[in-house]
Amino acid sequence: MLSIYLCKRDETIADALKKINETDPDGKVYAVDEDTDRCYVGDERFVHAPKLINCQNHYWAVREVTSQ
Repeated sequence: MLSIYLCKRDETIADALKKINETDPDGKVYAVDEDTDRCYVGDERFVHAPKLINCQNHYWAVREVTSQ
């Protein structure tokens, strides 16, 4: 199930990723590269991402790296 994390005004991508990793109910760990993981509504990365970060109306596709 796709979920989108909406950054607050003063949050960064790194802040959002930290919050996602701290609160994942399944103990999964995610990563995001601010340069290569930016995506756009409807593109392949957007459609297949397990989670998305929306920061200042731009999207980043978060990818799973491991489970705890």
